[in-house]
Amino acid sequence: MSHAPCTAALLALMLAGPALSSDFDRMRFTPPDVTLTDGRQQPHPLPDLFATKPVVMTFSYTTCASICPIGNAVMAELDDMLGPDVSILTVTIDPTNDTPAQMARAAAEFGASDRWLWLTGDRDDIGRLLRAVGAPEGPLEFHDPIFVIWSPGSRRIHRSLSIPEPAEIAALLPPA
Repeated sequence: MSHAPCTAALLALMLAGPALSSDFDRMRFTPPDVTLTDGRQQPHPLPDLFATKPVVMTFSYTTCASICPIGNAVMAELDDMLGPDVSILTVTIDPTNDTPAQMARAAAEFGASDRWLWLTGDRDDIGRLLRAVGAPEGPLEFHDPIFVIWSPGSRRIHRSLSIPEPAEIAALLPPA
């Protein structure tokens, strides 16, 4: 699946805005026992999503007009470049407005493959996930970009509070 429009948008935003950064840190992580819902209204227990495959996860909301589209363009590029053995997750930080139908529309807009899940859920459950990755909860307009990379069997994640290059994310994943 081609994401040429997303890639062009990412390139334009990179040239117009601040440089992308690879400020990854390592931190302990245990997926909270929450269940999130995708655009098809299918439930996904988070521990199951982190059970067997490497995971790349970011947080976004569908009405964001600042950094979320840039982060989603990075994820679209990853969706094109990574093999099927990696799960890709975009989790909303605005579950009140980002219904499963809204998440499905956003997934279609970015050309998400079947393995790139756009997830929503209960506000408290999403708050538990944000806390688990060390992300602050606060006003939507002031959120930082957050990218998480996890490998099976690990008790740690790589976490970036900036927008990394897709190749930087891929380099942190275990070899296929």
